[in-house]
Amino acid sequence: MAEQRAPITIEQSESSSSNSHSKKKSGYIKDSASRVASIAETYGLGELIHSSPTRKSVLERALARDKQQREQRQKNLEKIIKFSHSFCNDETAGDPDQDWLNRFFDMAQDIHNSSMQRLWAQILKLEVTNPGSTSVKALQILKDMTPKEAQYLQKAASLACSFGGEHSKKLLIGFRTQSGLFSFTKRDIEETINLGSYQLPYSSILLLIELGLVIGTELESGEIEFDPALMIDYQGKKISLQPMSKGSRLLYYRLSPVGNELCKLLGNKPNMKYFDRVVGLLSQKFTVQTEVKGTIDQVV
Repeated sequence: MAEQRAPITIEQSESSSSNSHSKKKSGYIKDSASRVASIAETYGLGELIHSSPTRKSVLERALARDKQQREQRQKNLEKIIKFSHSFCNDETAGDPDQDWLNRFFDMAQDIHNSSMQRLWAQILKLEVTNPGSTSVKALQILKDMTPKEAQYLQKAASLACSFGGEHSKKLLIGFRTQSGLFSFTKRDIEETINLGSYQLPYSSILLLIELGLVIGTELESGEIEFDPALMIDYQGKKISLQPMSKGSRLLYYRLSPVGNELCKLLGNKPNMKYFDRVVGLLSQKFTVQTEVKGTIDQVV
């Protein structure tokens, strides 16, 4: 049985603990020069703009900044370990690959955002309970993501479903079907959902495509057969789908293998308004049943 993980909410913006005090202290700063001076002071780089130079040598200043950075990295890793330990229960543990652990710590040490640290902690816990769960490639992409970008992926994860006999996640956006026999036009009928209404605008999809988390083309399924019914799994909720006419296809974006990996780490957090919209849209051209149990044996 798959392990159930509580969703981790990615905060859009959050300062590291080492900077929280200085942020409060410097909240009155308005002009850019003062803001740059404040940043320089925080990171030990303000010697040449300081009103009262320290008269320390360049090497002394570099060593002091290196010490500050090492201390912050150590704090980051200790927080991630603490979060990971708190996520653990009595699961059977494995032995993570040593090279994987070294790469993990090299990347995780520069993660300052608390909610992102929780995500990295979840990765470590998963690797302990199921070694080989997360690839180094996924870690590298995650390291380079900002909290805001991770938030876009989380929104995509909340809308993602699977269908067609495979477990890869897809963003279902609508359907295309042939016009009726007595229609005056030969054009296919197409109905789509605006994902922007569910906090995932097209600009966010383009960003996820650029990050390599979503395949860069809108896709169309094969023709949906009358029998057996096509089963769609949306966050554990089952939808049984049978077309009312021939030539019906689903339209969707597919998450990449790395996108699938990272979505699994975010946990299930379904958007029920989107689910209801999908059911309502598909009901126009399909016979739809929800919460139906069955096997998926139609490849799309």
